[in-house]
Amino acid sequence: MNTSARPNEAGVLRSVIEMIRSRLPTQWAVVSVAQPLPVGRLRVDAVLEITGPDGAVARLVIECKQNLLARDALRAVTRARTIAESLAIDPANVIVVSPYLSPTTRESITELGASYADSTGNILLQSTRPAIFIATEGASKDPWPSDETLRSLKGRGAGRAVRAVVDFNPPYTLRTLGDRAGVPFGSLARVTDLLDRDGLITRGNRGPVTEVDWERVIRRWARDYDVARSNRVTTFLDPRGLPTLTENLSAIEGDYAATGAYAAQQFSPVAPNRLAAIYTTDVAATAERLGLVPTDAGANVWLIEPYDDVVFDRVAIRDGIRCVNPSQLAVDLLTGPGRDPAEGEELLVWMKGNEDAWRTR
Repeated sequence: MNTSARPNEAGVLRSVIEMIRSRLPTQWAVVSVAQPLPVGRLRVDAVLEITGPDGAVARLVIECKQNLLARDALRAVTRARTIAESLAIDPANVIVVSPYLSPTTRESITELGASYADSTGNILLQSTRPAIFIATEGASKDPWPSDETLRSLKGRGAGRAVRAVVDFNPPYTLRTLGDRAGVPFGSLARVTDLLDRDGLITRGNRGPVTEVDWERVIRRWARDYDVARSNRVTTFLDPRGLPTLTENLSAIEGDYAATGAYAAQQFSPVAPNRLAAIYTTDVAATAERLGLVPTDAGANVWLIEPYDDVVFDRVAIRDGIRCVNPSQLAVDLLTGPGRDPAEGEELLVWMKGNEDAWRTR
């Protein structure tokens, strides 16, 4: 793969068709109509014919885009289906292709019931007759970035901005949100631009954010964030067990916030918890106050120096324990160890049913 220049449309079509051909058994035939075909005012990029060993033929309309953002996936799929209907092809048999399709864009296309492929090897191709299912993974990042726009939600500035976008219920302008949440305008602008390109927020004509798909924003954040790697974790043992830790935590004030499965028990209990994760600004002092013993093995307590003090913003007090806001808790769980991701899924269900309990209007 040539990473020096982004493939043009013809190059994308050639590479994608060849990858599909190479992933099918030799008894299958793959033929493409490569030249553009007019259908009314629309132009067909290509029609792919896949013939199975029994002679059954699947015809697929290919919609090729030089750049495709998640927010534009619906338009591309709709256009391809309109062409398919005009050519008497099953509207389900459409495939959107591009030099590179981001994870969010691929997810959007999948949710629309369409197939996709890119030049890096990200492919999902489905047909009912003949029965075809191809699913392969290629690059997770664009090998041909076209500009200097934000592409990752790593770092304290991005994390603080994501928390604000999720925690506050729209509509709002970025200036208003920045003032209320204490986030620099520049960080908010870069993050909301990324979320807009990924189709995770909706903006009005003059720029205010009018809708936020907060669950998908949290999941998008989880691709770049990791609770253990994005923060500094020190492991301890409370020899008296977690019930004693809970008693001691409820007796101290400020400068801590519980997270992970330990905090999740306060919102949506799933299974007995064996590890307590606690954000604190002073690990040594907190360990001393709680009577914790440093250990490298058999730890039942994590004390975490946070990536940013935003973890202490909009905390929730549950049964006398200071817990991080559910938005922070969700991303910590989804990227945590053991059963944490499963508990993260349960927490997201709780969050959907209790938005008024954690989002600020």
